[in-house]
Amino acid sequence: MDYLKLDDEQQMLMEAVDRFLNKRIKPLYKQYNNVAIPRDVAGQLVKELADFGFIAGTVPKDKGGLGLSFRTHGMLIERLSMVFPALAGLVFITSSMAAKIGREGTDQQYEAYFQRMLSGELIGAGAITEPAVGSNPAEVTTSATRSGDDWIINGEKCWISNGGISDLVVVIARTGPERGNLSRFIVERADGYSSSDIPKMAMGEWPTSIMRFDNVRIPAWRQMGRDGSGLMSTLRGFEVARCYVALLSVGIAQAALEVALEYAKQRVQWGKPIGQHQLVQDMLAEMATQTDAARLLAYRGLSLVDQGVRCDTQTSMAKWFATEMAVKVTSMAVQIHGAYGISTEYPVERYFREARILTIPDGTTQIQKLIIGRNLTGLSAF
Repeated sequence: MDYLKLDDEQQMLMEAVDRFLNKRIKPLYKQYNNVAIPRDVAGQLVKELADFGFIAGTVPKDKGGLGLSFRTHGMLIERLSMVFPALAGLVFITSSMAAKIGREGTDQQYEAYFQRMLSGELIGAGAITEPAVGSNPAEVTTSATRSGDDWIINGEKCWISNGGISDLVVVIARTGPERGNLSRFIVERADGYSSSDIPKMAMGEWPTSIMRFDNVRIPAWRQMGRDGSGLMSTLRGFEVARCYVALLSVGIAQAALEVALEYAKQRVQWGKPIGQHQLVQDMLAEMATQTDAARLLAYRGLSLVDQGVRCDTQTSMAKWFATEMAVKVTSMAVQIHGAYGISTEYPVERYFREARILTIPDGTTQIQKLIIGRNLTGLSAF
């Protein structure tokens, strides 16, 4: 199957997106260099990107979306990642929350939040990870206790993308004593949750936060799905998220490859462009091939998601390979630039730092390998 083939309508969309990204978004990459994008600016960008399907593209047309496949939506995320990867991360998190509400939410939840997320009025986040709970969401300890017509939520989440600028968050919380008895709840910042950002080595433009819920009371209508359905929904969500993280990595790698190619053709040493030296060509060939291989894995995963089949093996392959690939490719881009590669005068050192971050979220490289190994053998190592 050709995972990258576009029909005429898709091609027109991608061309329009590329023009917008180069004119509107590309200058922001230099402006916000590891500096948080202000909340009002983030909201405006979300609103502008929503017009192209970035926020609710996968939601059916009859519910206010564009009815795009996950594969097509992934192409949008990859293009944005090439231009401004941290913004792509911010957008795909908000998109994931809007899409959940658009596709799975009740009529009341849809009316309350969906259009406001499309307009950029509301920035979304999803809260799963906790200080002692990372790769095993079944062990979540944040609790939701029923109190009349309300739920009361208590707990602490950490490493939550968009947490610091979020207006609402879909929280995974325990609703019963049994392991894995988890449910999802829409919580507004106005309900009383707090957040504090965690400094990190790159992508400071995209906040990652600690979030605290201290007797936060919400109305019962904000529960998403039935009691105990949160774990399976979370695991299904990982399949999509891992492909999106893979495409963030592909976008970064592609950007690094393009600047390395340009530099290799212009930089002269020993009387000829360094791109004529065999070992530089060796690196460029590997960079291009690795980037394409990761891209194909990611789109295979999204194509399987579109088919509605279980694909945690394939999406784990995509996430592991693409994120580790981007670290290698950006490192080689630094190497091709020589001393300039470690200078902030060129973007490749920033690409390297951004790529290195992505091997961690939505399951580390090691967890992805264990998922693949478990599914291949039928034997669980965790």
